[in-house]
Amino acid sequence: MSLLLAVALWFAVGSEERMETTLSMPLELASIPPNLVITSEVPPALQVRLNGPGSVVRKLTQTRQAHTIDLSGSKPGRHAFSLNAKHFNFPRSVVVSRVTPNPLVLNLSPTITRTLQIQPVLEGKPPGGLEVKGVQVRPGQITVQGPYQEIADLKFLTTLPLDLSLLTESTTVATDVDFKNLHLTPKEQVPILAEITIGPKEVTRTISGVPVAAGPKKAQLRPSQVTLTLQGPMASLKDLKPGDLKAGVDTRNLAPGRHRLKIQVTLPPEVRLLQVQPETLTAQVAPSP
Repeated sequence: MSLLLAVALWFAVGSEERMETTLSMPLELASIPPNLVITSEVPPALQVRLNGPGSVVRKLTQTRQAHTIDLSGSKPGRHAFSLNAKHFNFPRSVVVSRVTPNPLVLNLSPTITRTLQIQPVLEGKPPGGLEVKGVQVRPGQITVQGPYQEIADLKFLTTLPLDLSLLTESTTVATDVDFKNLHLTPKEQVPILAEITIGPKEVTRTISGVPVAAGPKKAQLRPSQVTLTLQGPMASLKDLKPGDLKAGVDTRNLAPGRHRLKIQVTLPPEVRLLQVQPETLTAQVAPSP
């Protein structure tokens, strides 16, 4: 009876209409030696062209069919893996006509470990009137493993771009290291944080024609106006006029006659004096009536 059932099943399958399709099989690489890394492009899946009885082929397409390549014991260098029907665990009624890519070529390179500094990459600018005062990345360095030819000459690694265009105050953002196309692996997975300090934009402005006053004694001043070079927040400096600034000389306790005096300047908060031109002037104090 068992023999008759087997024969009947064989005839049923053999007489079934055949079906052809391409099966995408995820590629899994197992047992990679710890001192090696794959530096060639690895396809995510193999494309396997096959045909067989319709019911069998449909069942294969409805289940996950992965293909694993064991790399244990591999040496550094180029390795080519030829793929054919015997490498796949398909039913005997299924015929494999093509595998892509074939051969599968993998390059294995020896690895080294290095600790590199992390440098931030900034993109855009804060809104008007603000600027970046500083950026600090924590941790400041990272230990990575990778192919010798890629990592030996590296000076540092960079973060992913940090967008500044919407920042209106100091903040801390989470980021990551940008490995680009390098085959690098961090030895330890740690969060990368960037502390971005935002503050008022600093500008330098030179204002001419600032009047100089003498006091408490009256005096004739030469020159009577000076030029000031100031530095401070753009919001504090952009609308300043000569009359908004106070420059003067101290004439108390001065005897009548000519004196060379240093100019003193009073400035708004957060504004710094870089230069007074000239720094001194001549004050002619008249005799008391």
